Amino acid sequence: MRQKWESYPSSIRLLAIAAVIFSTGMACIWPLVTIYIHNHLGKPLTVAGFLLLLNQGAFLIGSIVGGMLFDRWGKMRTIIVGSIGVILISLGLGVTEDFTIYVVLLLLNGLFYGLLSPVMNALAVVLWPDGGRKGINLIYVTLNVGVAAGSALGGFLASVSFAWTFFGNAISQVIVLAMFMLILPRQLKMVEQQRQNSTTGQSMPEQATDDVLRQPQQEPKVVWGALLLLCGGLLISWIVYVQWTTVLSTYMQSLGISLRQYSLLWTLNGGLILFGQPLIAWVIRRFARTLKAQMLLGAYIFALSMLILSQSTAYAGFVAGMFIMTLGEMLVWPAVPAVAAQFTPEGREGFIQGLIAGTGSAGRMLGPLLGAFIFQSIHAQGLLFVMASLCLLSVAFFAFHTSFHKRRHHVPVQNQAS
Repeated sequence: MRQKWESYPSSIRLLAIAAVIFSTGMACIWPLVTIYIHNHLGKPLTVAGFLLLLNQGAFLIGSIVGGMLFDRWGKMRTIIVGSIGVILISLGLGVTEDFTIYVVLLLLNGLFYGLLSPVMNALAVVLWPDGGRKGINLIYVTLNVGVAAGSALGGFLASVSFAWTFFGNAISQVIVLAMFMLILPRQLKMVEQQRQNSTTGQSMPEQATDDVLRQPQQEPKVVWGALLLLCGGLLISWIVYVQWTTVLSTYMQSLGISLRQYSLLWTLNGGLILFGQPLIAWVIRRFARTLKAQMLLGAYIFALSMLILSQSTAYAGFVAGMFIMTLGEMLVWPAVPAVAAQFTPEGREGFIQGLIAGTGSAGRMLGPLLGAFIFQSIHAQGLLFVMASLCLLSVAFFAFHTSFHKRRHHVPVQNQAS
């Protein structure tokens, strides 16, 4: 494990540590928002659900704006503004008892978290351009470690006072901001120096040849067709995935499965993401050696999970479904931003990763509404069949995105898993 960790560049290791702390603070709040609104502020669950929907909308806007600021306004400026915004808003959420103020702060919190959402993946691309899936996958794993730690910490803090869940988040973001301010400028300078050295290190004939070849070429542009197909496949994948947190939880309770048993499924999810990396590395080596193959296999696995659930009413079936769905998640979630990074022009990393993050937020917005409508219309089994069919549409999007750019990308096996 230590050897694996040390195989990453120091900049990526520091970024991973920051990602753990960042998501730990975030997870202190989000699992408890519905409970806080319903029990502490005395509002109906429907109000809580609507506020979470608005929050995801604010997150979506923030993701796209944050990505653009990351590229055009500056990396450090975006991080500082986003972090200070989150810190101040978290402190405000901790001291207010007024529902109107809480709503405004909750929406602003989603917006400022959205500003920061592209930062981790975009920095992984900027700090380690040759890392491919490996760097982004490490950030994905460490973010999930933070979610697990933050959920446990948030429960403890809430038992003392709900206000401390917000204060705990503020403290976490202060630590992350301090890390970025102290370390990131130096790391970015080192990356820029390495890039300049690799350019000036060319022999004169090679450089002259490169200059001639570059003259008739235009500045690289975003391959919008490929990007939109990637986002379409990711959107559908999130719509399917989010059924686990909404409709399926209600469906499981109707089958007599307890909330404790349901929560254990998410323990399985987090444990598999953390400890199942050797398994997913073997799957990649054996069945999905390219990023495109990983996305396709992951989408097929999502469909298989839904089909298993459609034929089972026993708890064991849900355990199997969650196990399989998590394998799909471990393939798709890191692969999509890594593929997007492959055809991202230099200087547009933030915008592209912001668009990817915003697509996930859009899926989390649409999924509960679409799932509830289908569930009420054709019940659980019909919903699961529809979701499995949507996964096949996701397969089509992932399969055809390469038709919009000529280069075929094959990522070496050693770069495929953390």
